[in-house]
Amino acid sequence: MTKRTLLLVLMCCAWSVGALGQTSCNSATNTHLICFVPFATRSLGASNSPAPTFNSAFATQLSQLPLLSSGSGVVLTLDKTLGVYVALDNLGPILTDRAQTVGKHKLLLAFAYQRFRFNSIDGTNLNAVPLVFPAVPNQGAPTQYTVENENIDFKLDQYVGLATFGLDDKTDVSVIIPFARVSIGANSVVMLYNIGADGSAQGQAGPFNSKPVSGSASGIGDMLVNLKHLFWSGEKTNFTAGLLVRFPTGDALNYLGSGAYGFNPYAILSYQARLSPHARIGYQFNTTTVLIPSTGGTGNSSLPGGLQYNIGADYVLFRKVPTTLAGDFLGNYIVNSPVLVPGTVTIPGYSEPPYNLPPQKTLYPANTSYGLNQLSIGVKVKPWKNLILYGNVLIQLNNVGLRSNPVPLAGISYTF
Repeated sequence: MTKRTLLLVLMCCAWSVGALGQTSCNSATNTHLICFVPFATRSLGASNSPAPTFNSAFATQLSQLPLLSSGSGVVLTLDKTLGVYVALDNLGPILTDRAQTVGKHKLLLAFAYQRFRFNSIDGTNLNAVPLVFPAVPNQGAPTQYTVENENIDFKLDQYVGLATFGLDDKTDVSVIIPFARVSIGANSVVMLYNIGADGSAQGQAGPFNSKPVSGSASGIGDMLVNLKHLFWSGEKTNFTAGLLVRFPTGDALNYLGSGAYGFNPYAILSYQARLSPHARIGYQFNTTTVLIPSTGGTGNSSLPGGLQYNIGADYVLFRKVPTTLAGDFLGNYIVNSPVLVPGTVTIPGYSEPPYNLPPQKTLYPANTSYGLNQLSIGVKVKPWKNLILYGNVLIQLNNVGLRSNPVPLAGISYTF
């Protein structure tokens, strides 16, 4: 019965993938969240619009969010003295995996909540995003430069359900289903500068009353299926490898999903003791996504992927009520990702007397590769039988990509 139920869940993951088409933000009636940045920044149609890069950063972040460990905190090992299998005191990691599997026909159910409050993009504070756009003038009309200071608020609350089933002693299959609530708001302080055909300033700059925009969306995110196999098991050292597949079931146009299929082959090496180190290495491959238009905006481009490298250790704090301190370094090297690069724009005419306006700060779209480094620290407690409670905080160590404040996590799991 359990096998049939799990098979049904896996098929639902595949069947529930909806087709994402191109969307246009050229209408004020479009309420998709991906349109809020171009609406708020008045950058629709601008050649240097930051909107695709913002959307790319959000999509990349959604595809790289650390999720729950698919391995059980309750692992049995052979006690050679007693000649029986006993549960390890070490309850394992929280946001990455150890090599051990859950066991034949064992079922792990887990649930967790994470809260993300994003504060910067590519090193620029989201509370003060500088942007400059030259507008294409009508015939005979002056050229207009829009100079803005943008305040963008982006929040994500994520609820994650996980089920892992042991097909045999060495093979696990897991289904991970996130549910998210995304909210975004944007407000601009805008100044308009008019330049005549001869390049002269056309009077004092005037403010533009930009109306704030805000919205939210809730729903299922991108589902994942993980297949893991234990290839080698020693007395204390284990080696496993697997494949994590992501399905674009979340609504990418509302930042609930990445809009791309993902394939992540990986390998894990771990050692079991009171202090249990482990290491994981993998590579993320992604298909195209609607959130990253190709050159000319005629199609979609691939979602950035790259190398993943995690290393950490778990330490048994107490044995009477099994308690484990879990720490991990989570690294991602993201390849050829759209980013926003700081620069300046000189406003013709206004840079000269009597205005003497200095060059205005702005952001330019570019592509580069970068390393994203995070630290995960948490505690797992087993108060009763196979029930495990855990709490964790995730801290981004460098200011790249879409950066969040420290991310708290609370979760619960039980192994049947």
